[in-house]
Amino acid sequence: MMRKLAIRNILLVLLGLIPFISFATHNRGGEITYQHVSGLTYRFIITTCTDISAAAQADRSELFIRYGDGEGDTIPRVIPVTSIQGFPDHQKNVYIGVHTFVTSGSYLIEVEDPNRNANILNIYPNGGGTSDNVVFALQSKLIINPFLGMGGANNSLVFDDCPCPAIACVGKEYCYNPQAVDPDGDSLSYELVAPLGLDAEPLPSPTVYLFPNQVNSGGGTMSVDPATGTMCWDSPHLVGEFNFTLKITEWRNGYQVGYVYRDIQLTVQNLCNNDPPVITPVDPVCVIAGETIQFNVNATDPNNGDLIDLTASGQPFSVSSSPASFNTLGNNPVNGTFSWSTNCSHIKFGSYQVLFAAQDNGNPLFSDYEQAIIRVIPPKLTGVNAAAFGNGVNVSWNPATCSNAEGYRIYRTTNPNFVMPDCCDNPDPESVGFVQVGQVFGVNNTTFFDNTSLTLGIDYCYVITAFYVTGQVESCPSDSACTRLKKEVPIMTHVTVNNTDINTGVDSIIWSKPTELDTVIFPGPYFYKVYHGTSINNIGTLIGQTNSSLLLFNADTIFTHVNVNTVSNPNFYRVELFYTNNGADSLVGSSNKAGSVFLTTVPNDNQITLNWSEDVPWIDTAYVVYRGTNIGGAYTQIGTTNNQFYTDTGLVNGQTYCYYVKSIGYYSSPSIISPIENLSQEVCDSPVDKTPPCPPVLNIEGDCQIGENRLFWNNPNNDCADDVTRYNIYYTPVEGDSMELIATIDSELDTVFYHTNNGSVAGCYVITALDSVLYNNESDSSNVVCFDNCPIYFLPNVFTPNNDGKNEYFTPLTPFKYIESIDLSIYNRWGQIVYQTTDPAINWDGIHQDSGEPVPSSVYYYVCTVNTIRLSGIDPVELKGFFHLFRDNQGE
Repeated sequence: MMRKLAIRNILLVLLGLIPFISFATHNRGGEITYQHVSGLTYRFIITTCTDISAAAQADRSELFIRYGDGEGDTIPRVIPVTSIQGFPDHQKNVYIGVHTFVTSGSYLIEVEDPNRNANILNIYPNGGGTSDNVVFALQSKLIINPFLGMGGANNSLVFDDCPCPAIACVGKEYCYNPQAVDPDGDSLSYELVAPLGLDAEPLPSPTVYLFPNQVNSGGGTMSVDPATGTMCWDSPHLVGEFNFTLKITEWRNGYQVGYVYRDIQLTVQNLCNNDPPVITPVDPVCVIAGETIQFNVNATDPNNGDLIDLTASGQPFSVSSSPASFNTLGNNPVNGTFSWSTNCSHIKFGSYQVLFAAQDNGNPLFSDYEQAIIRVIPPKLTGVNAAAFGNGVNVSWNPATCSNAEGYRIYRTTNPNFVMPDCCDNPDPESVGFVQVGQVFGVNNTTFFDNTSLTLGIDYCYVITAFYVTGQVESCPSDSACTRLKKEVPIMTHVTVNNTDINTGVDSIIWSKPTELDTVIFPGPYFYKVYHGTSINNIGTLIGQTNSSLLLFNADTIFTHVNVNTVSNPNFYRVELFYTNNGADSLVGSSNKAGSVFLTTVPNDNQITLNWSEDVPWIDTAYVVYRGTNIGGAYTQIGTTNNQFYTDTGLVNGQTYCYYVKSIGYYSSPSIISPIENLSQEVCDSPVDKTPPCPPVLNIEGDCQIGENRLFWNNPNNDCADDVTRYNIYYTPVEGDSMELIATIDSELDTVFYHTNNGSVAGCYVITALDSVLYNNESDSSNVVCFDNCPIYFLPNVFTPNNDGKNEYFTPLTPFKYIESIDLSIYNRWGQIVYQTTDPAINWDGIHQDSGEPVPSSVYYYVCTVNTIRLSGIDPVELKGFFHLFRDNQGE
């Protein structure tokens, strides 16, 4: 329905119901913008600039708009029409329509008018058409997405000026800026693109459109600043009309949320006596929310008689709370003062863009543009404190001074000498060695307990940031607070396996006393409870407690866990310290967690590889490997390593070997025993040959005459193996099909094999090597070798079935080879079939197959499909020819 509406007026023209001249719109530019009304309802504003001199034939009281959802509408022009100050020949037209969408989505809003202005030099620049026969089209994209913030509502950017008129001079730099502002605070990017034509598609280049500087060459460069939107053409070179288009895209939190095409017609004049004004460049500004920004902007004009209008635009002037102001003094030179008292509501993802435009009053009007980039960043957090408690650190800080903070991120480092960049340099804690260890939500949630992988004797430093705008904006990191763990709770030092058994295993658990515990706050007597688990994250089974002691120093620090499975999995432990206060047992705190070293084995040919792991709070740096012959027996040290694996080689396959590993580690604190040594469980295994030999290299020699393939290969024992005992040979008669085992060669010294497949030599082969029958490891397949048949089949050109015993049958001239079947038809000179067969030998005696009578002497023709046996399968070959049949002796 929409497309029918879109071409309605064109059809009326073709039918003669509307004068064609009324479509010569003399459009000089335009755009489509939109405003969110409520829900899924939007207001669309079409703005065009037209020539008043053509108003009688160009005035359009309505335009048809396509909403991108299959719907369209004819919308009226707003009355009254606005004339453009300083340009009496041009007028601004505004058309407004309202539309409600059914659902969220991405919509292309489009308007088309059948004609552009005539004589635009960069449309059909090389002939082939005229610009007034090219469709004038505008397009904007509206994205309604509730996941992009603001409930999915979206307002397009808006403009302070009309898209025309634009006037440049030959030989003088021309600059233009659309002075776009996004009321939602979205970031904008700018791109110079081809204008749109029929169906709102870009005009193709170079046949229909060239950028203005590309016409007739020599036009210098034309480019747009993607951040500021200032488009400059450094050297206009031709007098006349040109067209260029800017695509302005909105970005929210890094995602595109829409765009607007602005179409602009530029007039280049000759002999201009005016020069543009110049604005002093403005440096980027970074400010903490709550501070006031104030700076001066100056503009001068080299034409002393010209007056300058210096203006500013941008989102800071349209924020709902404490908008910015800009005041000017003088007219040439002119001094402007930008002032903005920022607050927490001005914190946003990205930066604010403020555009300063200076326009003179010369002929033609010239402008200069400068942009100020302003970042409003969140205040740094204060009052950060880190205090060790037990096996963790309590971190606290003051609430953010901006109540719109959504939460906090906690970062930690072990390097107290880090250097954090300045707040306006986008400091990232992780770039200077910090690791994020936590995140909390809520502006008043200002504490965090860090107990992740902390170790005694190490300094831990923390910084905190506040995050805003759905986590997209992060404050400058706070000043750091550093601490190290106090020895206020027991510290695990040993989990060692004393006996390996699935039912009666024994672990020994040892810990270090909390020597820095405040015994005034936590008076004795003291005792420990020991907990067990089979997972580091689930140590909750109470397995016993130590005897009570009045003095902490005298309290036991060793516990033996008996009847535990030390075979199937590692075991994990922690210890809680209790004190008795007024007859009640109270918890002081829990130790860190530690597990036993768990050893596994992987047997292979004459070797066993040991692998082990441990989850412990201390640092293990070395391991000692021991070997014996039975669990609980005598062991001998066989090696040391810094890795968590070890391969014991030179073993005898089938013999039993037993192992355990001793780990050696330490804590940073000198108050804890060092080295810390723990034993794994004992594991026994037997080496077994699981390593297949390397494959041989296979070769083939085929012989079509005798119908046999000779395969030969190298003995891998001579180069890459030492245990090959036999070979398997695999074959397929058709290349690409799966192979089947056809032979096993039982001696590694026998490296030749002869093969035929009922006389066919077509086929492919691979060979594998195998080691002893005991292990039966088979190598990968060798390289594939193939050989093809050489089919032979020739028919005679004469035969004489005259009962003289010579040449009595029509049959192949020589013994045929590698033929599966044939399909032969023999015809007489009238095209009648006299004989048919599928037998490759044929053996026709000249008797008509239907009448049973001898056929007369004559010339006969044949068509024969010969089904040859080839490597690719059955390959049909067609033979056509003729032969002479003689009943008398003429052919002998």
